[in-house]
Amino acid sequence: MEQEYIIAHADKTVLRISGLKIHGMDTRQVEELLEKKLHTFVRVIGVTGEHVEMDVYNLPPEQIAQDEQGVIHTVALAEGITATDLAKITCNKKIVDVEYDQIPDRPISDCPRERWMKVR
Repeated sequence: MEQEYIIAHADKTVLRISGLKIHGMDTRQVEELLEKKLHTFVRVIGVTGEHVEMDVYNLPPEQIAQDEQGVIHTVALAEGITATDLAKITCNKKIVDVEYDQIPDRPISDCPRERWMKVR
């Protein structure tokens, strides 16, 4: 039986800010604060007690890096987050594009965030 998959492409940058103290953070508040600051769509994708990781859409890493302290300050405005003296952006990289002819014929990852949907 032949299988087809829907593949979504998004222009996004992965942003991680480390050196924070996080306790009881509201992810939606962080997203809203950064969306206002960066004028683009933001989604929190990971949180620990010391860092927060986000997808930032349609914004190059260079533009985010230009105002590192402003971005950190904005995140620290959210309830449950305190910036420390060590707070800094530890990841600010563009997701790599893949040519269509290099896409495998089946999923190559068991990552639950990757959505592969069978089409009939």
